[in-house]
Amino acid sequence: MRKKSLIAFVLALLSLTAFGQKYPKDWENPRMIERNKLEAHATLYPFQDTQTALTLDREQSPWYQSLNGTWKFNFVPKAQDATTDFAQKGFDASGWDNISVPSSWEMKGYGTPIYTNITYPFPAKPPYILRDDPVGSYIRDFNIPGNWKNREVILHFGGVSSAMYVWINGQKVGYSQGSRLPAEFDITDYLVPGKNRVAAQVYRWSDGSYLEDQDHWRMSGIHREVYLVAQPKVNIYDLAVRTDLDAAYKDAELQVRPRVKVMDDTNTKGWTFNAQLYDEQGTEVKTDTMSISVNHIIHERLPQRDNVPFALLKAHITNPMKWSAENPYLYTLVVTVKDAGGNVVDATSTHVGFRKIEWNHGVFKVNGRPVKLYGVNRHDHSEVNGKAVTRKEMLDDVLLMKRFNLNAVRTSHYPNDPYFYDMCDKYGIYVLDESDLETHGLTGYFTNNTAWTYAFVDRAVRMVKRDKNHPAIIGWSLGNESGVGPNHAAMAGWIRSYDPTRLIHYEGAQGDPTSPDYIPITSKEYWKKPYDANPTDRQWVDVISRMYPSPTVLEELAESPWIHRPIVMCEYAHSMGNSTGDLKKYWEVIRSHPNLMGGFIWDWIDQGILEKDKNGKPYWAYGGDFGDKPNDGNFCINGIVAPDRTAKPALWECKHVFQPISVSPVDLNNLDFTVVNRQDFTGLEPYTLNWSLLENGVEVQHGVVPTPACAPGENARFHVPVDQAKLKKDAEYVLNLSWELAKKNSWADSGFEIAWNEFILPGHKVKPAAVVLGKVTATETGNDITLSGRNFTVVMNKQKGEISSYKVDGKEQFVSPLKPNFWRVPTDNDEAGGNHIFRDMRVWKEAVANMIFQSAKIDDNQSGVVCTYTLPVDASTLKVHYSAESDGTLQVSAEIIKGDNAPDLPRFGFTMEVPATLTETAYYGKGPWENYWDRKSGAKLALYQTPTSDLQYKYVRPQENGNRSDVRWFALAGKNGGLMVRGEPKVDFSVWPYTAADLEQAKHIDEVPVRDFYTVHIDYKQLGVGGDDTWSAQAIAHKPYRLSAKSYQYSFTICPVKSIAQAEKLY
Repeated sequence: MRKKSLIAFVLALLSLTAFGQKYPKDWENPRMIERNKLEAHATLYPFQDTQTALTLDREQSPWYQSLNGTWKFNFVPKAQDATTDFAQKGFDASGWDNISVPSSWEMKGYGTPIYTNITYPFPAKPPYILRDDPVGSYIRDFNIPGNWKNREVILHFGGVSSAMYVWINGQKVGYSQGSRLPAEFDITDYLVPGKNRVAAQVYRWSDGSYLEDQDHWRMSGIHREVYLVAQPKVNIYDLAVRTDLDAAYKDAELQVRPRVKVMDDTNTKGWTFNAQLYDEQGTEVKTDTMSISVNHIIHERLPQRDNVPFALLKAHITNPMKWSAENPYLYTLVVTVKDAGGNVVDATSTHVGFRKIEWNHGVFKVNGRPVKLYGVNRHDHSEVNGKAVTRKEMLDDVLLMKRFNLNAVRTSHYPNDPYFYDMCDKYGIYVLDESDLETHGLTGYFTNNTAWTYAFVDRAVRMVKRDKNHPAIIGWSLGNESGVGPNHAAMAGWIRSYDPTRLIHYEGAQGDPTSPDYIPITSKEYWKKPYDANPTDRQWVDVISRMYPSPTVLEELAESPWIHRPIVMCEYAHSMGNSTGDLKKYWEVIRSHPNLMGGFIWDWIDQGILEKDKNGKPYWAYGGDFGDKPNDGNFCINGIVAPDRTAKPALWECKHVFQPISVSPVDLNNLDFTVVNRQDFTGLEPYTLNWSLLENGVEVQHGVVPTPACAPGENARFHVPVDQAKLKKDAEYVLNLSWELAKKNSWADSGFEIAWNEFILPGHKVKPAAVVLGKVTATETGNDITLSGRNFTVVMNKQKGEISSYKVDGKEQFVSPLKPNFWRVPTDNDEAGGNHIFRDMRVWKEAVANMIFQSAKIDDNQSGVVCTYTLPVDASTLKVHYSAESDGTLQVSAEIIKGDNAPDLPRFGFTMEVPATLTETAYYGKGPWENYWDRKSGAKLALYQTPTSDLQYKYVRPQENGNRSDVRWFALAGKNGGLMVRGEPKVDFSVWPYTAADLEQAKHIDEVPVRDFYTVHIDYKQLGVGGDDTWSAQAIAHKPYRLSAKSYQYSFTICPVKSIAQAEKLY
């Protein structure tokens, strides 16, 4: 049986391209992607008149009806169990469940969410679905208003995964595939007056699913909105708008190409199509008259040769406001069809942004200005709704991007809901619009197979036709990780002809075999330099796109003599877990090369699904948590925002690295500075420059500097009027310069901080802590050495190298010993499969537990002891000097000398446990959010106070977290006092309400217990977080942020304090 099945399957595959091939099912037929589905068009709504159309508010149209809300629903886990009886007129669905539309049915308890990255969620034998294929059947009744009589009624499904049949009143209307683009059907002939019924049957998997192998949750159902529109018999079916700017990028030409449909035998002689442009205040913009006869549109003669002229109507616009991400000014174009008597028959509208995209001479430009893309990849995701993202969530995403200095988004890896593009138009986000196409699991099979050509091209055509009027869209992407071949070339050819005003992108188009410099992918030479071995990418793409190059490779690409197109990183800085290290290095390279466009961080949001455990504790689920097979675990958790759309620590680093204004010192002694305006179109006038001077972390002076005149891309000098006569020699001073919005804008209030820089003033230095004189006695008993004074005792275990007891006034300060520590709980980047560098570091995990005591010597002052140990890592040695002062202050100095072949250290520090009663923490260091050696430029140096429990950060998959860098001192205290730690001069620290073992064993945040103590880490440093990717050796932190040196030494003190306030005074 198995042999016969195999032979039958091979014969089926061989016959895929045979002419006239018969497929038994629509949803297993690559050539059957629709039945009776209407052509794609721009997102338009019919209105009754010009004034209503000017609002663009579809809710004000009498010709619009939403079908969102409650539908009747029936689910079967296997396609063979689904019937079409429910579609028949009069079917009793009262026994069915209710389901909300839009929704992903897996989020409503039907079937299983599946997260897989590359592997198809079914056996990959195209076009067949060789696993159980769940089916959801939907029913909704609706009423047709009486005034819709004699109009064409269109049923719109915004997005359905993955294939769907539709019925109206028991009659089959059509079929659709393609999960993330609209399906529209003309249902006029199926309707009856009054009450009607729509039925839909949705298949989870179809042959179209082979083209939708994206790295995200695989979910099903009607996940975008459903609505009806009623159009007149003569209607504006489509509208294409372009803007062109003159050579000076001042005046513009507005170009309009409408499509009018006549659905009956109406005589349109004397009918006109008219267009009028309005500004943001709703005032008519004076233009040339834009009017054309409807018959001219309907009967347009196309040329035999040369190109079809785009504009059927055009008008000269004198110096319009230009659209850019910085100044997203939108006009409104209202268009109407009028009958011979001048009566409005149909009206609709669209926003217009006057802007011009260019990519000549290797530089990407908007409106003639070079522009960098501070971008991010974005998947549709809601922690509670799955793929059914609400309008509020879309708006929240755009506003958060703006507030954190991101200016671009790639719709990875499919077109988004039209509302998302509306928000990008409105608030100013550049968009790389991507086709719903990825075949990662079978690489280039489909693009080189003519059976799939129609499906490839259809996905490009429908995306471009729907989204063509959005000024935010700067380019079209042909998909993601789908190999390269003729089908991609066909997509690019159609787009190039239809819309030459935007660039074409596809990362997979690497290597032009017609080039004399081409190196075949099978050759050894190719694999020596995989990122730039073939810089002559296919000529049908306009940019050189690469994924996850290191900063070094990126610079090589930028300086390659073979590359003459702009270069973009369509994915970089893989932000999985605690990640996004050394982002600033990428941008040092990007800003120094005009041909580098920037890039899109992977990715926007952690795709965690909100669940509760058996005890009711919330957590975020990821791949495998639902029993889903296959799955790729937590590889979907790689955003710079958490699943609940709150900022992760990495996002603050992005904001600072991406900030549009930067200041550097000219003469720090005299407080003279230079500001660089990184903006492309805006001066500094919208901002207020505030300064504040911190003394040991606390503000002591502040003021406002007159905003210097500084054009986009230019620099200017200014002076900060600090009263230096008031400064102390024995204090540290930090000058913070903050650029804030002078007035409220559309996405932030006045006073919102856009950019900042800080500078430590020279000539000032905090005094070392004064040594408290008095008698300290050192005694040795067995394995213990005890240091004692007037009111304290310190007991050190020689064999273990730890402080086993620290009592002040008879009170034990530690819950567990203070001891050396070389290990950290691995991050996702540490655990990356190809990260052999961190794997080598694992020998340090048990180094302290297995170190061998060599010697202990009481120091010359008789107030301390120096202990030496051999570590079980290439005979490395550790020397620790514990000493005490008469007031009970404990001093710790440690030095590690690594063996010649010892691997890098994950961390070098000490750890201890303290009582949970120390509920408040203050620190003078980088904050307020978590920061690390290679991700701290976005954290400010200041004095912070916070509940101790808030110092941790709860990553979806528990891992190393909560570090604060460059800390001068920190203190933990409660009602009965606490402890202060002072760096000599600086330490890193973190505090957790659990142990490292708790964290390392847990897979989800709800599994991490809350202990009755806090774990405190006092570190010299630890390995940076890294994150160029999360699967290779590039996952590790860049070399400057590794503990690779032969030896390290650092010191700190610990002393008891009565309160946080006392700790501040002691510094």
